[in-house]
Amino acid sequence: MNIRPARSADWESCTALDHSSTTDYAWRMEEREQDGSISITFQPVRLPRQARVPYPRQDEYLEAAWTRCDLFLVAEEDGHIHGYTTVRGLSGHGLAWVQDLVVHRTYRRQGIGSELLEKVTAWAREEHYHRLVVETHTRNYPGICFCRSQGLSFCGFDDQHWRTNDIAVLFGRKLR
Repeated sequence: MNIRPARSADWESCTALDHSSTTDYAWRMEEREQDGSISITFQPVRLPRQARVPYPRQDEYLEAAWTRCDLFLVAEEDGHIHGYTTVRGLSGHGLAWVQDLVVHRTYRRQGIGSELLEKVTAWAREEHYHRLVVETHTRNYPGICFCRSQGLSFCGFDDQHWRTNDIAVLFGRKLR
């Protein structure tokens, strides 16, 4: 697998990838306020049936995110793109923020996502970022499991992160 910087000619191939996920679980968020204290709990919940979950960023919003990112890598093999990642550098915060990490359904669980994340980590260290953060949504249980398997820890959430108003869960790790 060749991981390389994306070119504008790659956008069509990246758009054509199956961005959706299939899951039997989702993370349920529960908020409780009592005596001036706020407690937030995330708990995996088994769904009544397997669900196909659409990607939260679509069409023109996806392309707009690509044009504003600081790093856009593709995973290519034999001239075919199997995955990609986009990263925004938030230098004022010392964060390298992974906005998209997509591997086409046919090629998942073959190490492509791990390779992309390794390249992102190397880039973030070279750019002197102190922390790596990956966003996903509560209904992308396979994505949550991937983040945790890569040594990323839950580090926050945004309850209306995308235009779909899905809850984003954030996973991160220190780079230094």
